[in-house]
Amino acid sequence: MSQKLSISISQRRIQEVSILRRTSFNLNTNEQLEDVDWSFPNLGNSGIHSVHWYPATYVAAIPGTLIPVFTKKGGLVLDPFNGSGTSGVEAIRLGRTFIGMDTNPVALLMSHAKLHFPAPRSLRQHLDIIIRDSEKLFTSKEILQHPHHQELSAWYHPETLNTLNRLLSAILRIDNTDTKRCFLAIFSGVLKNTSSQGRHWGWVCDNVKPKPFEITLKDALSIFINAANDYITITEQSHKLVQVHSDNETRKLTRSRYKLIHGDCVKNMQDLPEEHIDFIVTSPPYYGVADYIKSQRLSYLWFDKDELAADQLGFRDFEKLRSHESGARSNRTRKNSHELYMNFINSFFTQCYRVLKTGSSMALVVGESGARASTTNELILAAESKGFNLSLRRKRDIKSSRRRLMASVKCEDILIFKK
Repeated sequence: MSQKLSISISQRRIQEVSILRRTSFNLNTNEQLEDVDWSFPNLGNSGIHSVHWYPATYVAAIPGTLIPVFTKKGGLVLDPFNGSGTSGVEAIRLGRTFIGMDTNPVALLMSHAKLHFPAPRSLRQHLDIIIRDSEKLFTSKEILQHPHHQELSAWYHPETLNTLNRLLSAILRIDNTDTKRCFLAIFSGVLKNTSSQGRHWGWVCDNVKPKPFEITLKDALSIFINAANDYITITEQSHKLVQVHSDNETRKLTRSRYKLIHGDCVKNMQDLPEEHIDFIVTSPPYYGVADYIKSQRLSYLWFDKDELAADQLGFRDFEKLRSHESGARSNRTRKNSHELYMNFINSFFTQCYRVLKTGSSMALVVGESGARASTTNELILAAESKGFNLSLRRKRDIKSSRRRLMASVKCEDILIFKK
């Protein structure tokens, strides 16, 4: 894993040096980006991004390329569709400040784990306590059956389910909220692999449970411990990448440079001051392509507990969040789904224009499925109707492994608008 990380670091540094060299020639922004191969065929997301799976994420090299061009150190970057936190990781790594917004609490949970940078020693101590407490619950009568035990039994072997339930109970005993959320993200990240549904995420997304004869015992304790140890190593290495650009700053100072906000981005942006943001980089939901909420179905099942309701993270709102998810694949058959999607996008651009500083830019990664209504040109027209000027449009190919998870999306567009 460290070898993969070192390769990633080298590739990113080469990329950054290339951009800085072009900048030194006083080229305009478009010329700086003219020679970029936006497909980034030899790059992928590794390191801290391996903590938790999420559908339809974009490669970190996209925000990693754009942020140094459109912002100065200390600049404020906004991702209104935060997702797995890729933009945030790059913004913080490059010495900027960051605001991420998302309706999906699982997305914000994994983003918190990526951006909080807890101290490795403290994490190891807490991991030992979790293991110890979960083992004590083997013989204790204190542990209660999970409220969704019957439904979870359709996904997990009985012994696997019981082990996961003990682990979750032990995690929920952690007093420190930030540390607890990091371990909840690790727990969430192993739920698919410890289940008996061996097919890709789409089967879980569509609630296709394994057949009774497919139920398989998984060593959930070892899988969780390995994932936690990997996270401890990766988050420490990730903060060293931050310190390259931020003069060895402390974890406490790094944490002060980001904010994650739960809820609808249009409503949340209304709470931001006008002319507040230096750069917006995001990927709006592709119409009828992915189900971000449903893809994390298992996490919502496990986290629907009284102990987590007190944290107000929204894990009990699965059906509400799923039904209101803009552009979701599961809503594609509704007669007015395209109209609702475009209405939302128009409101989104209104707020983006309001909060962005004059002369600043917004970068979007957009795509569409050949099986759905075309939206890219509509998005451009919608943005321009709010006052944005399209300054750059470039195609990028999608790797076959990613295309398999995104319906019939063959390529994406990089759109850069200027206010």
